[in-house]
Amino acid sequence: MSSKVTFAFDNNPQGVYYAGQVISGTAELITDRPKTIRSIYITINGFGETRWQENVEKSSEDGSTQVKSLATHTSTEIYYTNDQYVYGQSGGTQLELPKGKFVFPFHTTIPPNAPTSFNGRHGQIKHEVTLTIDRSVRYNNIFKQCFTVILPTDLNAKREHVQPLKRIEEKSFWWGSIFGANKPMVMDVSTSFSAYAPGQKIHFHIALDNQSDVQCQDVKVRLFKNVTYRAKSGSTASGEKPEIKVNETESRIADKHCGEVLKHNKATFNEYLVVPPTTPTTLENNDNQPIKVSYTLRFIAKTFRLHGGGDLVVDFPLVIGTVPLLASAGDLGPGQTNSNSSGFVGAPVFQEDVSSEQFESNTYKPRYPVYNFNGNGQSTAGNSNGTTAPTPSLYPKAEDKPPVQHTANPVSPAPAPAPAIHKSPPYPTAGPNPGTNFEVLGFSIPPDYKPTPSAPADSSIGWK
Repeated sequence: MSSKVTFAFDNNPQGVYYAGQVISGTAELITDRPKTIRSIYITINGFGETRWQENVEKSSEDGSTQVKSLATHTSTEIYYTNDQYVYGQSGGTQLELPKGKFVFPFHTTIPPNAPTSFNGRHGQIKHEVTLTIDRSVRYNNIFKQCFTVILPTDLNAKREHVQPLKRIEEKSFWWGSIFGANKPMVMDVSTSFSAYAPGQKIHFHIALDNQSDVQCQDVKVRLFKNVTYRAKSGSTASGEKPEIKVNETESRIADKHCGEVLKHNKATFNEYLVVPPTTPTTLENNDNQPIKVSYTLRFIAKTFRLHGGGDLVVDFPLVIGTVPLLASAGDLGPGQTNSNSSGFVGAPVFQEDVSSEQFESNTYKPRYPVYNFNGNGQSTAGNSNGTTAPTPSLYPKAEDKPPVQHTANPVSPAPAPAPAIHKSPPYPTAGPNPGTNFEVLGFSIPPDYKPTPSAPADSSIGWK
């Protein structure tokens, strides 16, 4: 490969930033041969896009038949962009980039309202650094590096997040009515809070009173991630307003199996479900957002389909944030707390998204804050020695960062002056020195040379 670029973020090897922070680093360019270019520039940007296809039916021109076609719905939103020319200038003249290694710094501030990074089935919210070598004759050389941006969601900002989740549901089955005893299955579920952060344990209490004649095969607790994608369909060339299309997906990111409950029996389960590293809930009520994320905590009493009526299901909306509730530090279950808990949450570690979904060819997995809670309900920073790391600042000061050491921008070398060429004339410029040979038309004449005397006039020359 003729060129290679390695990106490095200052004091941030994982490339994770909060919205509003300063991002800085270097791009190391290595070229193995000279290049003729116009400029080199670094772009730092964030954007969101959605795209999917679906089969649609449209009436023919005469309206007699339905024509099937494949429609593409797409949308793009630019959140911020910043271009920095590090060599040359926009639309400049041709320059010579010599062979070698060069380090270019980059620096900008992420907007405080920049959305959290996301990679899903039908869309993405992407933040990346791009180095572009603008070539005058050939195609541009483009090198990219993604980084994670997190819009902070402090669960302590809303009082309703402290409220527990609690509900009682019952269900009857037609199987029992055949034998004249149509008693229900009753499930009472509750949690300590209605909002959690990745790494926390969702402690729950389940009391299942199976008065029916149907066996409960398994009591399951599942956490589902719900994503709503929005895109535009249609063309604006005719002046018509494009139609807004919506695509909703649901994927399971955590699962807990509690056990079975036989008919005419009761059971109680006090368990927990760990929240994996995942995208925080989208709290802004903006219908124009291309991607919105929400979560559902689902309790399921699984039964045989043959018995009719389906499963007994209880759903709760759950909020996932980036800063856990202070009151949840000592949570041991609904109505239970650890008296020894200090309420200090500590600093998180950043782990890759648990979801395996990706948008088209984007294989980058964003990293989200995860709080590693110990046995006392308190969080540690995840170090090997159990000590807490400093709490990350949302607005780091520039002077806290050491200066970046980098090489100077390459300068196009000035053309070397042509060497002076001295040509000898094809003839001698001075007479020969006495006593030395001299050259005439390539023949060497000795110094004692004497011309041959002319033949006498009366001499006869002829054939004999």
